[in-house]
Amino acid sequence: MKCTAFPYNAESQCFQRYCRCRAAPRACRAGAGLGAFLLAVGAVLVLTAFGSPAVAAGDEDGLLSLLARMESSYAKVRDYSAVFSKKERVKEVLQPEEAVLLKFRKPFQVYMKWIGGPLKEAIYGDGENGNKVIAHCDGVGAGLTWALDPKGSILMADNRHPITDIGFGFILNMMRVNIPVAVKHAEIQIIRMVDDTFAGRPATVVEAKFTPQEGRKYYAARMVCHIDKEYLLPVGIACYDENDALMEQYGYKDVKINAGLTEDDFSKKNADYKF
Repeated sequence: MKCTAFPYNAESQCFQRYCRCRAAPRACRAGAGLGAFLLAVGAVLVLTAFGSPAVAAGDEDGLLSLLARMESSYAKVRDYSAVFSKKERVKEVLQPEEAVLLKFRKPFQVYMKWIGGPLKEAIYGDGENGNKVIAHCDGVGAGLTWALDPKGSILMADNRHPITDIGFGFILNMMRVNIPVAVKHAEIQIIRMVDDTFAGRPATVVEAKFTPQEGRKYYAARMVCHIDKEYLLPVGIACYDENDALMEQYGYKDVKINAGLTEDDFSKKNADYKF
């Protein structure tokens, strides 16, 4: 039985394997998963508040101060929606860029609808549906809905991060883990912090390199991050490895903060969804 790959590209074997598992559940019970994304995806750098000047390159104290302000800004966020984009290198292969309509509500509820190509939708909430992702897609098996382990091995084969890592909160947490350590040990080089735009909105672009010593490790060797000046949130980030090859690139545009999302936005019974 052939199945359309979910969630990323038609060449993926993961969803086909899942479909075979449905036919022979005892043989495959251990493997089910819907990889998703981040947001960042990963650890990121920083930048500036609305209306404030860009921090000078090399100003590590300013970087730490801005991180604190970003965390304060995110603490006021209850929910948001955005068009989320991602491009990731998985097993040395750079995957095609994906675009997803994203809804997020604290403490952790996510709805995703892929934009372009076959219809694909996914819902996840901490402590809900047995901590499984509820998902479906067009193609062979259309009309069926699956409950998938968000960190299972099958679809994680096509993703760097599970759905449980998506969102601004994950990015800020990774920043908090990485940046102060790099500043403390003088292992961060701030290359630029200048005014820019991202998705047509005023932003600050920050580029920095990490230079670990004594066995320390950081999330990336180089990062380029865009910070929305109004929201004071990381709306774009690109991470590179030691060979300066792109590891992952994430973006958020058409962001709507505190949009008043409700339980219906994270329910498969929503009349606007196709579950």
